Amino acid sequence: MATYFDLVYTPVYDFTTSQLSSYRRLQNTCIDRLQIAAGDTILCVGVGTGNEILGILERKEQVEITGIDLSPRALNRAHHKATKRNKKIKLLQMNASKLAFADESFDKVFCFHVMDFVENSPAVAGEIVRVLKKNGQFVASYPSASEGLGMGVNLLKEHLRLNSSSRKNLPKLFFRFFVTGIVYLPLLARGNHRSYASAELETLFASLNLQEFQLEEDTIYQDLVVHGRK
Repeated sequence: MATYFDLVYTPVYDFTTSQLSSYRRLQNTCIDRLQIAAGDTILCVGVGTGNEILGILERKEQVEITGIDLSPRALNRAHHKATKRNKKIKLLQMNASKLAFADESFDKVFCFHVMDFVENSPAVAGEIVRVLKKNGQFVASYPSASEGLGMGVNLLKEHLRLNSSSRKNLPKLFFRFFVTGIVYLPLLARGNHRSYASAELETLFASLNLQEFQLEEDTIYQDLVVHGRK
């Protein structure tokens, strides 16, 4: 999986998936759920090419960000984006199911568009809560059971609606969807691909001794978002 991300997914991510308005909106909504404050220590699990880092810094510059990912190429891109903002961040190659941090290390933990790809998502959820400080907040997104062709149709409809006023955008839009589809097809077809039901996630997070948590579903991107407090 790490090799696939290095050679295929990461090189095209920034001009395909990350440009979809529904994806950006969902990512921003998830960042807002963290209620970031100045001085927060924030862990980004599966930081990818670093777009979430930019989203966090747009809200608060005075934070300490640590990002982990299995893909060295993605980490290099994230480092480049942070450097352009004159922001020093810590980036580490690490497995999300075995975080090399002490208990209660971070004020906030952000895990967006990662549970689609990990082999042991319950272990990742447990690690997120473990490294979170008391009263700390987390956000994690999961692919719902309705993800797939339905999601693609919803995304296409929305982007056609948003771009209908400018026909010159349509060729670029269809090209972006075409490339995104090619990139995602191997991921959706892999044997260990998982999707999640609301009841399953409610049971999982209820077992993690949290103060509170909530579960929401994005009707366009069709992700389930769990956010709460330790």
